[in-house]
Amino acid sequence: MTKNNNLRPVRLAAVLLAATVLLTGCFDEGVPQVVASGKARMEKKEYKAAVIDFKNALQKDAGNVEARFLLGKALLETGDVAGAWVELSKARDGGFNNDELVPVMAAVLILRGENDKFISEYADVQLTAPKRQAELKAALAVAYGAKGKYVQARAAADAALQADPGNIIAELTIAQLLLISGDKTAALAQVERAMKAHPESSRPWVAKADLLQASGSDPADAMVAYREALKREKGDMQAHLGIVQLLLRQRDFDGMQKQLEDMEKAQPNNLQGRYFKTVLAFERRDLKTAFEMSQQLLKIAPQNPRFLQLAGMIEYERGGYLQAAAHLGKALANSPTPNTVRVLMARAQLRAGDPRKALSSVQPLLDGDNAPADVYSVAAEIYLQMGNSEQAKRMYTKAVRVNPGDMRGRTALALAEIGEGRGDKGMAELKSIASADPGMEADLVMAMTHLRGNRLDEALAVVDGIEKKQPGKPIAAFLRGRIEQLRGHRDKARAGYEESARRSGAYLPAATALAAMDYEEGKLAAAAGRYEKVVAADPQSVEGLMALISAKARNGAKADETRSQLEAAIKRFPTVEGPRLGLISHLLETGDAKGALQAANEGVSRFPDNPFLFEALGVAESATGNFNQASQAFVRMAALQPNAVQPLMRMEELQEARKDIPAAIVQLRKVLAIKPNHLPAQVRLITLLSRTGKTAEALALAKSVQTQSPDEPQGWTFEGDLQASQGKWPAAIAALRTSYVKRPAEDTAIKLHRALLSAGQTADANKLEAEWLAKQGDSALFNFYLGDQAMARKDFEQAELRYRKVVAAQPGNAVALNNLGWLLHRAGKPGAVDMVERALALAPNTPAVIDTAAEIQAAAGHLDKALPLQKRAVELSPEQPMHRLHLAQYLIKNGQKTEARGELQRLAALGSNFAQQQEVQKLLSSL
Repeated sequence: MTKNNNLRPVRLAAVLLAATVLLTGCFDEGVPQVVASGKARMEKKEYKAAVIDFKNALQKDAGNVEARFLLGKALLETGDVAGAWVELSKARDGGFNNDELVPVMAAVLILRGENDKFISEYADVQLTAPKRQAELKAALAVAYGAKGKYVQARAAADAALQADPGNIIAELTIAQLLLISGDKTAALAQVERAMKAHPESSRPWVAKADLLQASGSDPADAMVAYREALKREKGDMQAHLGIVQLLLRQRDFDGMQKQLEDMEKAQPNNLQGRYFKTVLAFERRDLKTAFEMSQQLLKIAPQNPRFLQLAGMIEYERGGYLQAAAHLGKALANSPTPNTVRVLMARAQLRAGDPRKALSSVQPLLDGDNAPADVYSVAAEIYLQMGNSEQAKRMYTKAVRVNPGDMRGRTALALAEIGEGRGDKGMAELKSIASADPGMEADLVMAMTHLRGNRLDEALAVVDGIEKKQPGKPIAAFLRGRIEQLRGHRDKARAGYEESARRSGAYLPAATALAAMDYEEGKLAAAAGRYEKVVAADPQSVEGLMALISAKARNGAKADETRSQLEAAIKRFPTVEGPRLGLISHLLETGDAKGALQAANEGVSRFPDNPFLFEALGVAESATGNFNQASQAFVRMAALQPNAVQPLMRMEELQEARKDIPAAIVQLRKVLAIKPNHLPAQVRLITLLSRTGKTAEALALAKSVQTQSPDEPQGWTFEGDLQASQGKWPAAIAALRTSYVKRPAEDTAIKLHRALLSAGQTADANKLEAEWLAKQGDSALFNFYLGDQAMARKDFEQAELRYRKVVAAQPGNAVALNNLGWLLHRAGKPGAVDMVERALALAPNTPAVIDTAAEIQAAAGHLDKALPLQKRAVELSPEQPMHRLHLAQYLIKNGQKTEARGELQRLAALGSNFAQQQEVQKLLSSL
């Protein structure tokens, strides 16, 4: 039997059931009549009008404590809990009759969720009037019930009935306690007695509906009971709320909204109504509205555990994991469902990068062997982030044991089998899960695993299953497009992505895939159009808007225009960090390090607990040469993400920027101590160890990666790179062949081809080349590599052939267009200017492209065009001496000898760091 583990908060009208209060006092003329008018309106439930009367009375006599008390009571009935507390506190401080005041203040404390405070302050209070004493004890019964203290709740309810046998709240509290004890029959009988004793009251009908829900009866029966309650009192908030919660469980959001509107008419600004409006916004994924409403709730009742829990859930979905954990931590102390809060808090702490704190939060639930499956699942995620895969596996095993239907846990265990080299067993389990689970997780994991292994036919079969589970959804069509793209079927890939976008205009992955294809074909405007459709379909998509701004920049938008668009995005989405991060990145890319630093400082001021903005601040500080301040920013980032590795990786980058390689190596070792299988740290450490001559240690680390992931190619790729760097070609070839067999990736094919050529195994290299081109004849990357190889051996005809293939496959490849233009220019063939102009349009800020364009213009005698271009190349890449040498040559040709001498003297100062010093001296001597 399902048990209801908490009692409903007490509604003021039900708690009080108060008779008219007759007090004496010294009134100004007219005040008694105004107060009497307010009381009459209260009797008619015209609470707003009563508020006006009592405020008018207080304007005439601010010291009238009865009017003050009645104003507080009326405000509470309108749902203004905060205002009610202020007025009731003033009445108490003015010495108002305790018997009348205490039950009302009790109701306020319960509505604010401050059950502990209410119990500590009022548990031992004795009121002289029996009815008021009964109301107080009934309220105490509800407070104890909300805390799970059912023995004390029953004692308080019995005391209430002893003081007033007709106290309905006490009667119904006993019914709830009977239900909690498992005696449904007795609980229902208690409710029936209350119905007979109070035939005009709505409360017994609400209690009956609650009882029917808690005992697992048909929700329709509960709905009927709630409607009966509203027939007796259309303003019964508990009946309205009961219907709202039923509709919420049924996911009938339109019906829920209509009921909340009816509730608003009956009692505007009711606190519980505002709570469920926030819930509705959250369920509809309107996180901006939900966040704003949750903040208003917390202003009114900052200690209410339900409000805190909801605020925590909203922050979690918004990505504010630290604030989510803070809200949930506050909710934990008074929550009637502390276990649920603990799990939510642990998840927030985990996402905030603090797995140790997350483990501490969930540990009390792990001490026994009877925890729910979700507890073991979150514990498994925690252990995974801590690098303890064995303990994670044990937790997932427990989750599945407790709940064999826990598909997430079973999926994780299957992935563990695959990761440990038992791929067949893991894939068989994933297939079993997918066939039994209407959800998509196992199917998607299986599809991605097949894709990583280049098992495209198997992946397509899984996608067919996804289509059957979710017909008409975009994911299956998107995956079909991805499979066809991996097969080299460009037209079929585009068709898959187009179908995915047709199914959902807001589906960003499809738009991104199509835009990438547009870029490759040089269709920059079409690429931007993809994202315009996403934003039109979902105007609240921050990611879509950011992608659109980026696409427009790539399409030639000026830097200032892009900046204005990003600043407008910040104003439109002030509570999201993405546009701010985009602005900082844009300013850094355009060389405005000071502007980026200012934007980053504004960002951390607006989001003081956001680690990503402190990361951006550190990068901006580093770009301006402020390494100490950059270090402080990364330290702050680390404080916000304890035990996360990204702050340490940023510190490592900073050490490299300072040329302190030993310190960078130490930093990487710290990363791997926290997360032993962190691949980016392993890659970087292997590189630095190799660079500093510690090749044996680097090789040992590469071997450990092989052991860590035996089915993945990376470890063998690392070994191949290391062996190649030492000229040990047979060992390099063996390692790269192993990597290539595990996953025939294009970059691995290129490395293996290069190693074979270096080892003099030309026949094997030619065989690999022929095999690859037979399968992937239009492979842009491989053809680009072959073009570079031909350029290096001065086989310009072969280079031209290869770059033409690249441009045919990727008309938007600016570097290939640039190289082809240079080759055509060198050979005196037509089309050179067209190629370079196309490259320049695609990459207007790429120094190498600008340099080539300037060279061609200069050769044609157009120094007026060549000089501005070459100056731009030097401005964008001042550390590239060849660009400066070309600028000096053009200046000399144009007769600008003074300017040329300045550029040449800068080059001369480089000494042996620039190999063209002989040419520099020759030019200087000619001036």
